[in-house]
Amino acid sequence: MNDRRVFLKSALALAAGLTLGAGRAEAASGPYPTGIVYTADDPGMWAAKVAIHVPIVTVEGDSVTLLTDHSMSEDHFIVRHTVVSAGGVVIGSQVFTPESKPQSTYTIKEKGEYYATSFCNLHDFWLTRFTV
Repeated sequence: MNDRRVFLKSALALAAGLTLGAGRAEAASGPYPTGIVYTADDPGMWAAKVAIHVPIVTVEGDSVTLLTDHSMSEDHFIVRHTVVSAGGVVIGSQVFTPESKPQSTYTIKEKGEYYATSFCNLHDFWLTRFTV
């Protein structure tokens, strides 16, 4: 479990540190390390898995909802969502169990660029860049 936490923290720090450009709730493309951070535009070896792993971001006012359209079982599930500002500040996160629905909601009052992440226990770390 400690290895997973170290990986998640490292991947989150990396994603926050690699901020460039802007988009509106769309997948990021850019200088993310291949094989570490996956996006809709750069799914690497998981090209067939994009639809069920990329975090879907909905922004309504200052409410931001993340949904990963992924089935949940003991063997294969979304472990965690996190929202991080372009400056590297963690806005919030939610850990899921196999019995959970991989959906989380956060309040973001400050306009700007953010990153939504979704971590699958089998298919790694996925990222969507969005603006509020």
